[in-house]
Amino acid sequence: MQMTLDISNELAARLHAEQARLPQIFELGLREMDAEGATGFKGLADVLEFLAELPSPEQILALCPSPSLQQEIENLLERSRAVGLCNEEERQWRQYQYIEHLVRKAKIRAATQLAQA
Repeated sequence: MQMTLDISNELAARLHAEQARLPQIFELGLREMDAEGATGFKGLADVLEFLAELPSPEQILALCPSPSLQQEIENLLERSRAVGLCNEEERQWRQYQYIEHLVRKAKIRAATQLAQA
């Protein structure tokens, strides 16, 4: 797909230097925008608070969604497959995906730390 955008000369110069990474830049920007308008990560506050406490590598590797959060994620996935998601559900799904991405990164780092110890 091709798109045409009207942007400032300054932004155009910055983006020109990053041409190869434009898809990634747009993806990260959209994720940031999704998170920016959120009043919170429904059901995920406990995960964010847990990570903010700087847990040990073992604690990070043991991290998993609560049963209620897991059920909510499964419900969204099932609804997505059956009838599709409304805009609010789609936004919530993208937030869950972003948090999962962060948790995976934390688990990779924790596993690396344990392997080096």
